[in-house]
Formats: sequence, C-alpha cells, structure tokens
Amino acid sequence: MVLKSDDVNYLVYRYLKESGFLHSSYIFQFESQIYRDDQEQPNVEPGSLLRVLQKGLQYMDVETHLNEDGTARLCTAPFSLVGKHVCSVQALDPATAAAAAAAAAAAAARMPAKRNNGFGARPVVTSPVHGGHTLVHDAATAPPPSSSSATLKEAKKSAKTRGPSIPAAGDAAMDTDPSAGRGGSAGAEEDEDEDDGRMDVDVPDAEKENHKTAHEAKAGRKGRTGDAAQLLRGHTSSVSLCAWNPAVPNVLATGAGDGTARIWDLSLAGDGSRAAVLSHDAEDGGACVDVTALAWNAQGTLLATACYNGQLRVWTAAGELKLTQRQRQVPIIAMRWNRDGSSLLSAYLDGTIVVWGAEGSQKRHEYKAHTGCVLDVDWLDNTTFASCGNDRAVKVWREGEPAAPVRMFTGHKSDINAVRWHASGKYLASASDDGTVKVWSMAGDQPVQDFVGHSQQVYLVEWLPRPDKTLLASASFDGTVRVWDAHSSSCLRVLAGHTKAVDSLAFSADGRHLATGSFDRKVCIWRVKDGSLVNTYVADGAVHDVQWAAKGRVAVALANSTVALFDPLTT
Repeated sequence: MVLKSDDVNYLVYRYLKESGFLHSSYIFQFESQIYRDDQEQPNVEPGSLLRVLQKGLQYMDVETHLNEDGTARLCTAPFSLVGKHVCSVQALDPATAAAAAAAAAAAAARMPAKRNNGFGARPVVTSPVHGGHTLVHDAATAPPPSSSSATLKEAKKSAKTRGPSIPAAGDAAMDTDPSAGRGGSAGAEEDEDEDDGRMDVDVPDAEKENHKTAHEAKAGRKGRTGDAAQLLRGHTSSVSLCAWNPAVPNVLATGAGDGTARIWDLSLAGDGSRAAVLSHDAEDGGACVDVTALAWNAQGTLLATACYNGQLRVWTAAGELKLTQRQRQVPIIAMRWNRDGSSLLSAYLDGTIVVWGAEGSQKRHEYKAHTGCVLDVDWLDNTTFASCGNDRAVKVWREGEPAAPVRMFTGHKSDINAVRWHASGKYLASASDDGTVKVWSMAGDQPVQDFVGHSQQVYLVEWLPRPDKTLLASASFDGTVRVWDAHSSSCLRVLAGHTKAVDSLAFSADGRHLATGSFDRKVCIWRVKDGSLVNTYVADGAVHDVQWAAKGRVAVALANSTVALFDPLTT
C-alpha cells in the first residue's frame, strides 16, 4: 500500500469541488500544485474521500471494540471522526460476536449505496451566471435551501450557517432628496397599463406560505408552458450562460461545460442546430475547459468569452475568432464591456482585475482589487466601474488609476456576491452572503439603505431598468425573491414561487415583468406592478440562467444540456 500526499491532496480537492466549495477547491488546487484533469482519474469516483474516511471509521470502530481473544464488544455509542469516543461496552460471547461481525460486514457492503451524504455518483454541474460568478449543483436535483446544507455556489468559499430568519424589511432612512432617482419624468402621465414602479403591499415572512399557495394556484390556472417551449440542442454538457445580442434580434449566445460557446441565429428555419460553435480547447491540446463567462458589447458586434483556464477570447457576431488573451492561469469569474465597447473588464479568482483595450487587443491596466476573489464587476460609465469580492468590500475604480480605489464601501459581514449600478448612476446595490442587500451612494461612506429580510445568502441583485424608479429585486438561496424600494426603504413584495435556491433573475426590457429561475427546474414570470405570478415554465433540468430578449421572449439555460425558448406573455 502506497499513500502519497499528492493522492490525498487530490481527494481533498475533489471533495471540495463536489461539495460546492469550488472557490476553495480552485485555491487548494493552485496552492497544492494539483493540475490533473478529472477524466484522467477514472478510478476516482465522486465522494471518494468520504468513502475512505467512512471505511477508516469502520476499521477504527472494530479495532477499538475487539478484545485480545478475538471476541467483540457491543458499543451503542456513536463513533465519530472527531471528538473523543466514550464506549458503552458490553462483552459478547463468541457466537454473538461472530453474528455481529457478519452483520457489520453486510452493512459495510451496503454502505456505498448510501455514502457521501447524498453525493452518490451524480454529475457535478458548473453554472456561471450572468457573466458574474459560478454555481454548482446536481444536474438532476439540487439540495433545498437550508441553513445546514452545503452551499450551492461555486464562486464562494463555503456555506455559512444561518441563524433565525431576519426581520422582513430594513428601516434605514434614505439619505437623499425625496425625488432622488426619479428623474424629470416623475410627474409624467402614464396610461393605465403602464407600470408605475410600485408594488402593492409588503408581505412579511409569516405570510410567505400563503402567498406561495396563491401563486401556485395562479400558475396552475395559467398552465404549464414547458410543452410550448422551443429547445435548442447541441451542447453536450450543462448550459450555464445565455445572452441575447443587444443589437441584432434573434441572435443568442450560450456557454456550457462542454468547452464551447455557441451563437444561435434563431431567424433561420429549424431548431437552431446551425449555430456557430466557439471551441475553447486547452492550449496544450488537452481536454476542453468550462466556459465561465460571456458578454456582448453594446453594439452587438463582438462577443467575449472566458474559460476556467484563464483564457479570454473575442469573437465576431458570426463566430469568427479575432484574438485570444491569457493574463494568468487563473479562472475568470466575471467579464463586462463598458458602455461604448472601448474597454473590457476581466475579473480573476486571485483578486485581480484587468482592463483590456478596444476589442480586447491589449492590456491597459491591472488592478490588485481584492485580497480574496473578485466575485462581480459592473461599469458605471465608460471609465468607472465597481467590484466586489469575498473580502467583504465594495470598491469603485477609475480606469487609469489602478493604485487605489476612488471609493471603498464596507459594512457587509460576509462575501459580496453581486454589485449593480442604478440606471441613473446615483446608486450602487450590493448583495451578500450575510443575507442583506445594501444601497450605496458616491456621496458618502455609509449605505443609504440596508435591506434585511432574506434568511440565507443573497446571490443576485438587479435594478428595475428605469432611471426614474428605484425598485430592485434580490434572489436568495432561501428560495425567495424580494422586491425593495430604495426610495421608501421598504420591502414591497416577497415572491415565493420557488421551492429551492433562486440563482437567476432578470427584468424584461420594459420593466413590467421579472423572470426568476431556480434549482427546482422552474422559471417564474412575475408582474412587477402587483407581484402576481403570470406564468411558469417547468423544465426538465435545473435552471442556470434566464435572459429576456428585447421583444419578450425568454431564454433559459438548463442543466440537461439544452436551451429553452418561450414567450411567457403569449403562451
């Protein structure tokens, strides 16, 4: 028997990756210098570390309770991997000891079928969302949100145990003029169907189940839309990203774990199988690597993609490769073009942010932005951007000034997963593992709003896409979406249509509807005006991403290697 430290490290790395602690697994892989492809280890099954530990416990249990004459002692006290074992010892006669040994052997033989705390041999699916950060969960079923369950996020270090539910709404006062964020059209008249930017009533957590039942009843009356969806097939692994071309109708980009991105021209007849395939093979001719981010420029002429090995590629809208850049062999977690397409941000797992020039052709600036991982970035305009990470800080940077941020906001108590600028540029929202959403202003260091209500990690936050309104939505691993009003400092609605963690969120272009996607395989379409559930799409796999097209069609990236397209307002 040979026990090598490299083998132990590899099992630890696999355990971290399979458990969803993929930030930790990346760091552990980097620091322990493990550079192996999982496909090169055919004998290493999922959950191998737990199985080895479990077998070791069984041997320790037997050894501890074995008498010198070979007879066994029956102990009813649990045998733990950690902590001191205190026996409740009872000696067995030889016949009983033999029977007990046989029973233990039979139990050990059955153990692989229920080992790994539920891991089994199910595939792990990586899911970068919105060009931001990455999730991991089972391709068939994801564990329900729970304060004691392992985190489902690949782009976080680990799950943090949550305490009791937090009060429903924050009570911080808005440190702004009452008309802030409403623009010159605040007094303009709207037709009766126009969304007035407000929700009807606040819904406390105690009433969540009642609303959930009502929402499900409405969904049942509307009917299942899954049968009416168009499915795009071609990827051979979980599809984790989708993005509509902002300038060219019916063109959709997708990214998957099969090492490819695809550009689908949906104006063509058929099921879209004539998509341009953008390959992301390893430089040394090795196995394909997961696509971790993709982003169109505002003009719709260029698509930037990034993958796990740190390569950044820029393609034309037709799928022709223009260039490949590689700053470091570290995964790119987030990537965004600025407003005019003159600069491209790439955020790395090691805390670095790089600004690339026009078409990504040259590196302009490099920022040592965070002491941990960069988890999200967002442009304010063409020269200023915000970043967040697991060092619990939100930082605002100006291009050309990499030495220090122009503003740093602190106050979150755990990893910050997302940052988004309001359309007016006046406010910046951040979502954190501490269960809160905070709204910041460049005018001060303290949050102008501190929204409390989610009982678990808040993964995403999005503003209503209107500069004259201050509504924002947050998606959480507690299975709910909350809609907040940054002007009135209140929670306007708890949208409780999902049964598992919500990992995708998108407003329609006109701001009237909100799409949410979850590990429970459902996409829910909500009316922003009153919070009613308009429609539900039930997929055949976990939902990784949802994106609205300009004219109302929704694209859904699924764990079953397909992309679903449906129109929730006409189906």
